[in-house]
Amino acid sequence: MINPLDYGRSQWRQILHDYSPVLRHDMSELVRAHSRALAVNFYQQMMEQPDARRFLEHEQVNRQLKASMTRWLEQVFSVQELTQVDEAVERQFEVGRVHARINLPISLVSAGARLHKKRLLEQVTQHWSGPGDWLQAATYLAEVIDLSIELMSLAFVSKADDKSRAAEAYRLHSLGLNLSVERERQRASLLDWSQELMFTLHQPGMSLQPLRQSEFGLWFYHQAVSVFEGAPELEKIEQILNQIDEQHLPALACVLEDRARLAEHMAALQQQLRAVSYVLSKLFDRFIELEHGRDTLTRLLDRRFLPAVLNREVRLAMRGGGTFSVVLFDVDHFKSINDNHGHKGGDLVLQQVAGLVAGSIRSSDFCFRYGGEELLVVLVEADAQNALKVADKIREKLMNSELELENQQSLKVTISGGVATFDGHPDYAQLIKRADEALYRAKAGGRNRCMAAG
Repeated sequence: MINPLDYGRSQWRQILHDYSPVLRHDMSELVRAHSRALAVNFYQQMMEQPDARRFLEHEQVNRQLKASMTRWLEQVFSVQELTQVDEAVERQFEVGRVHARINLPISLVSAGARLHKKRLLEQVTQHWSGPGDWLQAATYLAEVIDLSIELMSLAFVSKADDKSRAAEAYRLHSLGLNLSVERERQRASLLDWSQELMFTLHQPGMSLQPLRQSEFGLWFYHQAVSVFEGAPELEKIEQILNQIDEQHLPALACVLEDRARLAEHMAALQQQLRAVSYVLSKLFDRFIELEHGRDTLTRLLDRRFLPAVLNREVRLAMRGGGTFSVVLFDVDHFKSINDNHGHKGGDLVLQQVAGLVAGSIRSSDFCFRYGGEELLVVLVEADAQNALKVADKIREKLMNSELELENQQSLKVTISGGVATFDGHPDYAQLIKRADEALYRAKAGGRNRCMAAG
């Protein structure tokens, strides 16, 4: 597969080749003359869209956007020589990475490009009168903007995948907590805040600490939202926390001298705290049950869920005409590792290999402990070429890593992999069999390699 940067360079060079220097120079001058007005129009139009407004209404964005948009328009059309192509391509990739970092939807970027093309085409109509000249200018205009957005999108997707892998790796680490212990710890911290509040109410002049700022609140907003991402209970707990901080605490502060009303408000607050504790327990209990679906050593998905996943992927592929692949990995010379470092050393190696593999795939993919020292990865919507590339990338990453053992020892480890891609056979067992045969050939061929099924 061609490197995205190389692809961008070749496409931009082709544009320079296809259009005359005079046309390119005239377009650059036209854009330069109207770039400021285009940036202002862009900002005004995008501010009318609710989805875009939240990215633009910050004061610093407001101040910088028009200037940066003006520069971007002038720069993409100022590329006149082959020596300018590399910098232009890298700039589009950098913009795309920034968009991914702030989670700016690609749809909004495309909408902005459409606005620019519409306004610029109006200027092109006035500047080039002949039908042939107008068509050439309009086509050149569209190609430059479309290629720029395409390169941004390539960078966006790559960066977004990196973010997803990092988030999933952290999530796997977080779920390694003893959830039963963590549940009791957080219930205790909630009780501590309640008791501290009771003490504070009887101390003249002391301010009431918001629950958000308590140990429980900090845990909830900085840890729970990652560990339990997407859980509906989170929204319910947050609603109650907001009610406590925004309604109950201010009400308490107003009735400190009225014992009857103070008792009434405290009873209402305690009821809310009991609701938080109840929902919190339900949340932990649900995830503790889910945790039973993970292999206790590697924290990867348990093999018993493999049929459900593969059956679903087979149905999706057959219904939509898509594809997917599986990779069967095996740690090379694992018996020797156990013999030389003991089973505890072998377990440490397997845990770290599992973490590396799980951290190297997309969050949409699946990673299972298949048995012994074997791991099975399901790469959704990945054809044979891409799947082999991913497998080799993981193999090389492990080969260049040092795994930690006890007593400050380290060890270099390699893996072999067999890759098989869905070929239309409805029985997923045939797919695993082909991957296993490819793995056998990789082992027989000298290990530390990945091979695709025939």
